[in-house]
Amino acid sequence: MEVVQSQRSNVKFSIRGSGPPVLLVHGIPTSRHLWDFIVPALEGTFTCIAVDVPGLGESSPLADGSLDPARQAQEFETLREQLSIMSWHVIGHDAGSTIAVHYAAQFSQRVERLILCSPPVFPEFKVPWFFRLVRIPLLGDCLAPFVLSLLWHGGIQSAIGRRDAALTQIVQTFRYPFRGYKGTRRFVHLLRWGDPVQVLGRTAALLPGITAPTLICHGQDDGAIPVDFAILASRMIPHAELRLMNCGHFLPLSCPDALSGYILPFLISQY
Repeated sequence: MEVVQSQRSNVKFSIRGSGPPVLLVHGIPTSRHLWDFIVPALEGTFTCIAVDVPGLGESSPLADGSLDPARQAQEFETLREQLSIMSWHVIGHDAGSTIAVHYAAQFSQRVERLILCSPPVFPEFKVPWFFRLVRIPLLGDCLAPFVLSLLWHGGIQSAIGRRDAALTQIVQTFRYPFRGYKGTRRFVHLLRWGDPVQVLGRTAALLPGITAPTLICHGQDDGAIPVDFAILASRMIPHAELRLMNCGHFLPLSCPDALSGYILPFLISQY
């Protein structure tokens, strides 16, 4: 596996496999290693480009600290140009799905097929209560270290629903940008940036204009994103397919074999 820092953007990424390119975009607060169990199923047929979203994983934040999904999408377009890729498939999870929607809307000619996993793409999304506490000035600054500790020592592992050594290592990579005092400040900035209602309202408005064939995968036991979001998105996006799965929010980690079983034939059917 080759790990590369983009020469023209803030994005760090890894490349594995051969064949038509696939961009893999993680959500918050994860990293490109979210896809570690999915890439082996794809790399025999596709070139998998797993990115760290700016400000997460090993990618540095944007210069102005923006977390706007349209800005993030532009970073990935810069990466596409750097890699001299004409077009690619795009797969997003969680907030990565939000970025993927903006990318597919802004650069429709560059997207062959789009896959959205656990997509929080509507303004009715409810930020988890412990994240809402961190958004409160002063109180949130005091609580942030405790929220981070709960997140790493049980929160994410509980949501994944299983434990093994490989998963423990993957979750450790999620913690990378949030270590120490500066990491805690980055976490606070991450949770306080922007108004989720406005950001996701803009995202929802883009759905009817998506032209790429789209697959939406969602866990029926997802405690973070309502299943109704996936159902509504599948009705708003032209030519969208919906697959509901017997797992929770972290589909690429909780049920990678089942998710790969939907992703691979959907992408192969392009050819």
